[in-house]
Amino acid sequence: MKKINLYILLFGISFIFILCSCEKEDDLKISEKKTQRFDLPQGNHDFDEQIVEWYNDYETAVLYKFSNADINYHFTSSSNDVNYDVKVEADEKGIRAAVKFLKEDFFDLYSDKVKKELFPSKILMAGMLYQNGNYVPLWDTISYGNLSFRKGVLVRGVDHITLPHVDKELGERISKPEYRKRLKIAINRTFIQFLMQPYDDVITKIDYNNILNTFSTYSLISEDAKSGTTNPYSSDNLWYTEEDIYKLGFLEYGTYWYFWEPYYWTAPDLNNDFYSFLGFIFSQTKSELQANPLYTNYPQIQKKCDYLVEAFAKYGIDLYCVGGKE
Repeated sequence: MKKINLYILLFGISFIFILCSCEKEDDLKISEKKTQRFDLPQGNHDFDEQIVEWYNDYETAVLYKFSNADINYHFTSSSNDVNYDVKVEADEKGIRAAVKFLKEDFFDLYSDKVKKELFPSKILMAGMLYQNGNYVPLWDTISYGNLSFRKGVLVRGVDHITLPHVDKELGERISKPEYRKRLKIAINRTFIQFLMQPYDDVITKIDYNNILNTFSTYSLISEDAKSGTTNPYSSDNLWYTEEDIYKLGFLEYGTYWYFWEPYYWTAPDLNNDFYSFLGFIFSQTKSELQANPLYTNYPQIQKKCDYLVEAFAKYGIDLYCVGGKE
């Protein structure tokens, strides 16, 4: 009987301990830019002055010395199943080029309010970064999405965006206009992704669900869709004429079925549709976009572009800023 009572007592203590731990976890607020956990500057180089200025002004720490724990922090084990291993620190010459790139193609594009309230707490720079035990290091960007419509992004986490390949040749690579444009679009796409797909709702900064839901209302269902189709992003929303992709308000398709006739296309998923429009806006100036035949000739595409520009403007984000000043 005494043993039974002892087991009950130990179980009760354990239950109380777990309950208290859960309450403390619920109170965690890593997204707030308040606690300085890093010593800045991290060196005595010409670029360190800019890094310190960014932290003093916006509380975003640009770091080239950090641990795996800084890049892999998750709220829970299910928050993100990707882990990274920094094998080589960023190269000094590469850091200098990266800081210049960050200033001109990221920081300078946004208002002080956006940088203070919406920017991640950390921007990390790794020299050689590996993903989940992969034996091949990451390149400057990571591609994802439909094979016919690949999109480049950088590494991101709960509170950071990371440049994964800051080596001594980075400056030479981004000196090429097309390469730099691609990297510029990638880092700004990753920033929007950071806002639109937070790893946990406790770090939500914008009403991303409302943006996506409203954006989706401008997508149409084809007359050729399977009977009963109500979701424009269903694979049952299909069409047989190539141009219909634009008439329905899409810039990319989900699947192209060409094994036997009749050939047909299906709708993309919502996220790919959203980021295809983001890239469309980012890749050109405002006047170029508004003169683009896809924008002028297809009402649904125009509506989706205009809505996204308007929706992000409410948070102080000018989506035209990436395409270049006029």
